[in-house]
Amino acid sequence: MNRFLIFLFLLLPFAAHAQAFPSKPLRIIVPFPPGGAGDTLNRSIAHKLSENIGRPVLVENRPGASTIIGAEAAAKSAPDGHTLLFATDVTTSINPLVYSKLPYNPQTDFAPVTLIAYVPIYLLVNADVGAGSIAELIKIAKANPGKLNFASFGLATNSHLDGEAFKRVTGVDMVHVPFKGIAEVVPAMLSGQVQVVFTSPNQSLPHIRSGRIKALGIMRKERSAQMPDVPTFAESGLPMFDAGPWYGFMVPAKTPPEIVRTLSSELGKVLTDPLFREQAIEAKTMDPAPVGPEALAAVLKLDREKYARYLQGINVKLD
Repeated sequence: MNRFLIFLFLLLPFAAHAQAFPSKPLRIIVPFPPGGAGDTLNRSIAHKLSENIGRPVLVENRPGASTIIGAEAAAKSAPDGHTLLFATDVTTSINPLVYSKLPYNPQTDFAPVTLIAYVPIYLLVNADVGAGSIAELIKIAKANPGKLNFASFGLATNSHLDGEAFKRVTGVDMVHVPFKGIAEVVPAMLSGQVQVVFTSPNQSLPHIRSGRIKALGIMRKERSAQMPDVPTFAESGLPMFDAGPWYGFMVPAKTPPEIVRTLSSELGKVLTDPLFREQAIEAKTMDPAPVGPEALAAVLKLDREKYARYLQGINVKLD
């Protein structure tokens, strides 16, 4: 056997490995309960991805502990590309700032696969509060210290930290009321149990259109094409509020680079499909994001620096 044939023979196991992926159903670990915007987005992605690759793609909800339960499960999964983590800035950038110990290391335990979307965050209020702008809400809150409640999806989530930052910057006194997810928050908003929430408006759109809930501002540098009539926080005199989260996919860090590239490529086909973007991303008031590992890696770097600044002066420690 000549050297060329020996070389080809040695390459066969690697070629077979590359051709075999995926060799079984893929699993997307979603560290949130069913029913929220992230969960429904993942189910849309899973359905389309499954059609494209000819393998089942399963969504597994692992909610709890500020995404830690799901992130730990993903970090300890086999690094073979068959398990993906639906990641957010909470998992990668916020948790390390509010927990002294984590069962995963967001910088060393995961490899970026791709961004999915940016999630504009709005300040929503119950219409009965009587505020038609952020300035009016601040005035009402200062005249009624401790009487307005703001909802969150749990301690140290975006909705909690945004509320605490709003209190610190504006000097208002609002009471934090944590919930398990958006499915609980919307009824609480409508009933008046809570009056304020910082979140995506996706689940509240019917009530925003009916006037029962009002969107007072968006935490972005620019207005959203989906809700162009809502002013930015900067237009309302609060330019420091620009902390909208993102959604992305990551895999265990030791996943072979060629499998990461395959996953990124296949997910990119889904996420850049015009009809999918329109129906699954833009229709849910999210903004499409650039795809690929490099795009997510760049966001991760900037995000960690941003939240370190954003959380200055906010004493939120969970252990």
